[in-house]
Amino acid sequence: MGNRQQKQQHRSHVRYHQIELDHPDTIYLPNGIVSGTVLTTKKCKSFILLTGIIRFEKHKQKQIENCEIIFFSSKYSLIPSCTTKQNFRFHLNEHLPPSFNNLNSFPNISYSVNLVYKKSKEKIYSSIPIYIYPYIQIDQPSLLTPLVFSSIDNQYYNTAIKIKINRLVFKFGDVIQIFYELQNPLEEYIQKIDISLGIYYLVESNIYQEDISNSIENTNYILSKHKLIRHHTLLNIPNKTFLPSTFKYKYDEKDNRSFFNLSIDYKIQFKMYLGNPEDLWQIDVPIIVCNDLLRQTEIRTSDSLEKL
Repeated sequence: MGNRQQKQQHRSHVRYHQIELDHPDTIYLPNGIVSGTVLTTKKCKSFILLTGIIRFEKHKQKQIENCEIIFFSSKYSLIPSCTTKQNFRFHLNEHLPPSFNNLNSFPNISYSVNLVYKKSKEKIYSSIPIYIYPYIQIDQPSLLTPLVFSSIDNQYYNTAIKIKINRLVFKFGDVIQIFYELQNPLEEYIQKIDISLGIYYLVESNIYQEDISNSIENTNYILSKHKLIRHHTLLNIPNKTFLPSTFKYKYDEKDNRSFFNLSIDYKIQFKMYLGNPEDLWQIDVPIIVCNDLLRQTEIRTSDSLEKL
């Protein structure tokens, strides 16, 4: 999973104040075990609380509401006034959404192991953030062959584009090979062509988008009037530990009336500025990004991409 093995080599344990986790790092899989020890406890009711929280902004009429939903919570009671170590152990749910983004960015999902003391009210004494990443594997050879998007028309400028990518499914660290053919029979000015890879978070009806990779197009095409542009370009998918896979999740807790739908998608964005510099023609090509491809085949795409 990206840099996970490298991270394990540098950390033998995780400890913060009175909590110590058994795992050599803070990255866990759904359906896994989160375990550790509490060094000492105070003279009051105490417990370990493992939580998963989503935070997002909801647009309501003319204002923005900050929403926070605890979609996962598990408690492990401790013995108070204990001066010896106490063990705790949690079994994670099988289908949990991945951690993503920091607390200052919306949306975000965070998990934490918390030592809680309760006197007149509950208070978190210490907390360790952990990260949960589903290990998504794809075993469909048909998704590993070149994919062609037939002619997509722009009727206003009488232009059309054909797009071909080396496959639909990719791993982190892979390179997306793209070949496109832009037909411009009226010789409109091609002001600019931007190609990027974006990650899209959809929470309820709220969409958040961030570019994670960009392709630098040939500057010879800027302010050109070519009738036909055929070009091959590359996009690198970052190999970041904390980048989530393509994922869908639904939470509906009727007891506390909390619910949300989450989708994490990746799209190749074609942004073409034709004629007027402010006229944007955008085409989004969805792809799947996962942790592993179970049946990878060596596909010679450099030649096949040219045969559009």
